[in-house]
Amino acid sequence: MQSKYVPADKRPIVDYDKLQLWYKTDADQSVQSTLELEERVGGFDEVISGLTEEQAVFEAQRCYSCGNCFECDGCYGACPENAVIKLGPGNRYKYNYDLCVGCRACFLQCPCHAIEMAPADDPRVIAIREETA
Repeated sequence: MQSKYVPADKRPIVDYDKLQLWYKTDADQSVQSTLELEERVGGFDEVISGLTEEQAVFEAQRCYSCGNCFECDGCYGACPENAVIKLGPGNRYKYNYDLCVGCRACFLQCPCHAIEMAPADDPRVIAIREETA
């Protein structure tokens, strides 16, 4: 019998000051044109024009994905102990805590703060180790 799909809980949104931006974009926010005040009172046209498809794609690429992994491979490439295991597109990564030495290279490379460091005796870490044993 198959179990019902339950999506994973979203991580809380991370504040800007916790982001590790090693690739900061220099792109400014797209400017959307607006109707002049005189034109606004004369009808029901949209006041803000919105974005073209090209502008919307550009805006989406500026997103930092705060707190949610977007598989940039920064942690995977930075780990000197090969403790980060790539699970394939859309599946993110898992960590081999037996190989991890706690150097924080993955944490420091993660631009969106999707990785949290915790001491080995932290109950969350112990639970994860027991799950993957």
